[in-house]
Amino acid sequence: MKSLRKYWGYVVAIVVVYGWFSGSLGPNILVVLSAIAFLYSLFQAPVWCCAETRKEEFCRNNASGILMGCWIREHRWQKLKWFVRKSAWGQLIKRLLSGFNGIAASFSAVGALVSAGAAVITLMVKTV
Repeated sequence: MKSLRKYWGYVVAIVVVYGWFSGSLGPNILVVLSAIAFLYSLFQAPVWCCAETRKEEFCRNNASGILMGCWIREHRWQKLKWFVRKSAWGQLIKRLLSGFNGIAASFSAVGALVSAGAAVITLMVKTV
């Protein structure tokens, strides 16, 4: 039960994939579920911090979400700053894809974003 509480966003992402392939969920529900899975990946998914330490190594503390750091105040906003600065995107991607949890959260975020966009386009086409 504890792991379900920790990984609930991945369950939502699986429901989104099921909804697209089965056609049983409408685009309204897919937009909402995709947005929830996307926000989970950004701010709550369990990943390593991967911020740069003073020894120029990866921080291996646990963090919440691919954009937030660990409990150390300097690390908390470092990844978010990398996301905002276009010149640091390569470093951010390299650090996000350094472990399985980071890869899972990153692909979940990209998939949820694509899913939400496709569902919004589907809604727009159906209303026209």
